[in-house]
Amino acid sequence: MEGGDIFIQDFINDLQESPESQIQKCFRGSCILITGGTGFIGKVLIEKLLRSCRDLNTIYLVVRPLNGRNPNERVKEMFINPFFDRMKIENPTYRSQVQVVRGDCFQPNIGADEAVLNRIASKINAVIHLAAATTTDNHPYCMLHKAIYTNVRATRDLIVLTKRFQNLKAFVYVSSVFANTSILDVYEQFYNSPIPTSTIIQMAETLPDYILNRMTSGLVSEWPDVVTFTKALSEQIIQSAGPELPACVIRPGFVLGTANEPIAGWTNDFNNLIGCALGSGLGLVRVFHGPSCVNAEIVPVDMLVNLLLVACWDLIGNRMDVVNEEVPKDTENILIYNYASSNYKPCSWNQLGKKFFKNEKNVSSQNFFWTPFYYVTNSIFVYWMMTFYLHTLPAKVVDLFIWLIGKEPRLNEFYKRVHAAAEHLSSYQQMHVRYHNHNVINLMNKLSPRDKMLFDFDMSTLSWDAYFDKYLKGLRVYLMGNPLHMPGTNNNTLNRLITIHYNFIISILCVMIVMYIIFFYC
Repeated sequence: MEGGDIFIQDFINDLQESPESQIQKCFRGSCILITGGTGFIGKVLIEKLLRSCRDLNTIYLVVRPLNGRNPNERVKEMFINPFFDRMKIENPTYRSQVQVVRGDCFQPNIGADEAVLNRIASKINAVIHLAAATTTDNHPYCMLHKAIYTNVRATRDLIVLTKRFQNLKAFVYVSSVFANTSILDVYEQFYNSPIPTSTIIQMAETLPDYILNRMTSGLVSEWPDVVTFTKALSEQIIQSAGPELPACVIRPGFVLGTANEPIAGWTNDFNNLIGCALGSGLGLVRVFHGPSCVNAEIVPVDMLVNLLLVACWDLIGNRMDVVNEEVPKDTENILIYNYASSNYKPCSWNQLGKKFFKNEKNVSSQNFFWTPFYYVTNSIFVYWMMTFYLHTLPAKVVDLFIWLIGKEPRLNEFYKRVHAAAEHLSSYQQMHVRYHNHNVINLMNKLSPRDKMLFDFDMSTLSWDAYFDKYLKGLRVYLMGNPLHMPGTNNNTLNRLITIHYNFIISILCVMIVMYIIFFYC
């Protein structure tokens, strides 16, 4: 398999054939319903199931039509991706194990056909609920209506539907460690929401968008965005389902590309964090604002998927017999897993930026605009001053030139989106929170040596330097669509940009010195 110039042999850590694991045995013959399967985490989950648990019976994917393509066309197109090549080699009959269920989590009752649900109801053994609205919009408060329907109402409706599943043994919901931002010590337990979920759903169903938009900033004031707000509400729905629902909640941090499998460095997810990283690699984004010491709770997606499957295994047939003394007794029936890198391999936002910048040469391509330059400041005054000189001013000059030659100016608008994304990330950089992970540790201790190798989610084994080296190569190949060139291909261009960059910096310093002399001595 080849992705650009990344070859499978460069990244795949082949496992020796050995006796079957307990987790593989657990999923043998199982039928699993998955929402959000065509998303970033969903693709990795499906690939892992079909490759490592290939004796399962059926994966039912709830998929909506999108951009003129029906659900079956979307799934067929998904499997064309080189990401699935290793799985196809190890499980050539995979397609017979995947069934598409037309549905849409934005619609009531997840938009699924009643006849289809009745036909598969007795077959479902596990439900993995990944579908969610994400912060793809620049403004974190501009999508509340969609987030309530997709993240909250869909969770409620899906739980109601599971009452038909007579053989259901596990319901796994993926939330976020940032769902309880007002708590300084976040334990693996439920926290009260300031507003009942039934009320917020009723508001979304009855109020016009313009009224709901006016209310958003007040409703979401304690959260960084509507996604984390609605994730917190969804957790309340899981809790209210009670002991009748065999459920667990996974709370990951920022989910980034794969660490190990099936290809190290693979990603197809574009969010505000990745956008800023790519912009920096292309020489467009040079200044960041925020405290440098706060942990950036980053999580490799393949390790998250491994944790998800192990938690599902534990629900199906091996519920924990280890008591978590940190959790109130009345909530022990639903297990929560806080999965944050600070508990294993801490990486502060400043360290994250340095690791990105250290490997930016792997992202840079023939498309880069300026030599990569990286600066973080905790001073809002310094931040806005530097963004004016290094972002806004060059953008206006370039846009003026583009306008003069008769083309549409775009750079200034790009920087407006970048600054909105950076402001959104800044709210996460202010979080001095400790995440307790007693349940995650207990779960890890239950695994056999074989399962620890097959379903590894121990982030303490990671080297962040090695991870980001492969991840940034993956960003270039899989997200930007640029092949990796041999070293030195762009040296002449890069050297010219470095010269221009430092001449520009020197000119700014000279102007500031002249202005200082004129102001104080003339």
